[in-house]
Amino acid sequence: MKEQEVIKRLNFHKEYVRLYSSRVVMISETDLETVLNMLKEKDEQIAKYEKIYKEYDCYRWVKELERKDKIIDLIARAFKQDDVRTVEEIKKYFERKSEEC
Repeated sequence: MKEQEVIKRLNFHKEYVRLYSSRVVMISETDLETVLNMLKEKDEQIAKYEKIYKEYDCYRWVKELERKDKIIDLIARAFKQDDVRTVEEIKKYFERKSEEC
């Protein structure tokens, strides 16, 4: 609740300065410390979420590589079998197989 009170006071000061630009506003040290702590907490949260995002992105990348490896294996097996098909049939076959992976 204290954070909301500080934000309310700072918004009041901001509005006061806007209305009476020739005036100087004094802000308490505790208000400044509260705001700095809030910013620090937000920075920590952002860093945490950036780390989670990077880990998730790497996981997605690994899964995509595994899927492509399976497709390459399927293509290699098809060529070993000397399976004669049209390009369109081969394309549809591998698209279907890759979705199964």
